[in-house]
Amino acid sequence: MTDDNQQETNQTQPKPNFNGAAIIDEHGNEIPITEEMIQNACDSLEDSKS
Repeated sequence: MTDDNQQETNQTQPKPNFNGAAIIDEHGNEIPITEEMIQNACDSLEDSKS
């Protein structure tokens, strides 16, 4: 991706407001960890106890 494309991407996609919590996917993309992701993980853990 060129600098021009990167700049366009940054301008069209708002940055999420998170405090650095993220996962890195198999392509090296940083994906912010959301509250919904945490809630789903906790729900899965609760379900696995039953």
